[in-house]
Amino acid sequence: MSYTESDLRELLNDHGHGRAGREPSAHLDAIVRRGRRIRRTRRAVTAGTALAFAAVAAAGLTGLLPAGAQRGEGVAVAQRPVDSARVVTLGPELPRTIPVVLGAPKFDLGLIHSRRFETVGAGQKVTFTPTSVYTGFSVVCDDPRALVVYRQRGRSDEPTGGSGRCGGSISGHNDKMSVPSDWLKRPQSLEVWVFPADAPVRKVAEAVNGCRPRDEKCDESAQIAALANPEVRRRLSALVGEQPGRWAVGIYDRPAPAQAPTASASPTAGPSVAPTASASPTAGPSVAPTASASPTAGLSVAPTASASPAVAPTASASPAVAPTASASASKP
Repeated sequence: MSYTESDLRELLNDHGHGRAGREPSAHLDAIVRRGRRIRRTRRAVTAGTALAFAAVAAAGLTGLLPAGAQRGEGVAVAQRPVDSARVVTLGPELPRTIPVVLGAPKFDLGLIHSRRFETVGAGQKVTFTPTSVYTGFSVVCDDPRALVVYRQRGRSDEPTGGSGRCGGSISGHNDKMSVPSDWLKRPQSLEVWVFPADAPVRKVAEAVNGCRPRDEKCDESAQIAALANPEVRRRLSALVGEQPGRWAVGIYDRPAPAQAPTASASPTAGPSVAPTASASPTAGPSVAPTASASPTAGLSVAPTASASPAVAPTASASPAVAPTASASASKP
């Protein structure tokens, strides 16, 4: 441990002249202990001053922050790491409707079912329940150069469909002359294959059937036509395998017809059913009198001798039965 010159001078002055006329007595242990106390005192004072300054500075900075940051909200948001697993990308967007043009009138089909896929190179089957004979579809791809093939049952149960570059979307629709007879009686399906834009279609097509229709160049149109061959699709899928590539297929149709309500067994509001002859008249429309009884005024019925409401008179009764002497007539 080192001491400054002033520390040593102070100690020597205090203890160097302990007794007058004698040699100074040097108490080394006492000098060391006092020096240590002085150093500790100075360190404590310095540390306290630094802490007080830091507290004042922190209070000043806190007053400058907005209310949310003072409560720690801003700090929590700034330190929260981004969770990349929660970022959802839907891929290509399907149209909300597709048009149907069959002369007149023209109308649109709305989206009733859709499916999305993250890989290309394999066939996918989409099952749906049609609501009309005009059911349509649309295929959209991230890569507009991707190759698309689609197949479904036709009117004579033979597969029908087409193929081509996705180009943003490939779509189509049916009509009453193209769908099978059971189209509306059960669920139907559409098969779709999407291949990478650089899939070796020519190589596979030439190996299967010489890329017919035979062409010296086996150009783009011949290769796309070759994809209609199931064997070409099978070999091409096995060759390229499944690769990353987003695409989606949507099914479009008219809204399902609303079901008619069933007939209610309980009587609805309206004219009341005519009561039988033994039924007491109720409030409401007048009950039609029988052939032998003439209608009375209003809804009241002429009382009998006992003054209780009378039942319908018999054939021999006069139009209005007069009360006996012992019965008082009721007011209509």
